[in-house]
Amino acid sequence: MNCKYCGEIFQLKVANQLYCSSKCQITAKWKRNAPIRRKRNPHHRKIHQITCSQCKQSFLGEKDRKFCSTKCSAESRRVFLDIPSCLENASRKIDKNLGYVRVYAPMHPEANTWGYVYEHRLIAEQMIGRRLVKNEIVHHKNGKRWDNRPENLEVMDKFEHGKLNKYGGQRPEDLDI
Repeated sequence: MNCKYCGEIFQLKVANQLYCSSKCQITAKWKRNAPIRRKRNPHHRKIHQITCSQCKQSFLGEKDRKFCSTKCSAESRRVFLDIPSCLENASRKIDKNLGYVRVYAPMHPEANTWGYVYEHRLIAEQMIGRRLVKNEIVHHKNGKRWDNRPENLEVMDKFEHGKLNKYGGQRPEDLDI
């Protein structure tokens, strides 16, 4: 029997076999359906000359793309924190992903596996004289997560904090603290 796609002679394994291999079968089906695919999608995307928002290099891509690569996309989402040098103390560690300061307090219920707790939560607990409830959040008024001065911290519930984040995270009067 001759293969319906490539014309090669092959021996039948099944009574109604039309193709010599699965590769020929898949390719034939794809080519047969290719014109249908083009008809279903009349809005072919056009390629444009675009400047990458991160590295400012020019590249060819679809109109809605902003970045030339996944590396540039990831770099644009990275948060660069202005962390002061006073946080180089051995007992205080900075969480480089989030920008919060952790202190060593292994007996605290919220301590991680290495015994570190977020410093702003400890200070807030000392300010209010009790442990924080599950739905309470400590808000940094000036937006600097490493600034854990008591006058910069405010305890609020998740609902109130969500309202703040809706408007950029900080109140205008709190930014000068």
